[in-house]
Amino acid sequence: MGLLIAIARRCQLNSQRFEFEHKSVLISRAKTDLASKISDYQMTQNDYESDSAEYKEFTERIERLNQVDKRLDEQLNKIQTQLQIIEAEYGTYDEMVRSNIERMYRR
Repeated sequence: MGLLIAIARRCQLNSQRFEFEHKSVLISRAKTDLASKISDYQMTQNDYESDSAEYKEFTERIERLNQVDKRLDEQLNKIQTQLQIIEAEYGTYDEMVRSNIERMYRR
């Protein structure tokens, strides 16, 4: 019975790992797009005088995008932490499966 539970949990952890990896890829893409948008705004901002309304508006947009980037970094860090936890637990159940199989063949 322990073997079946370990195999089932290992499958569940694999599914969770793939889900978190997918989220990680999506966030990384969003960060790349965001960095491109920030760069575009900065280049456009340079076309205006520093005391103009347009310049100030681009400054505000850039600041908001930087805040979004920071939140994405926090989400990415949380996902990386979750992936580490899943990997550790997966290793435990993987070892459990191996030891159960070894015990079955030693008999």
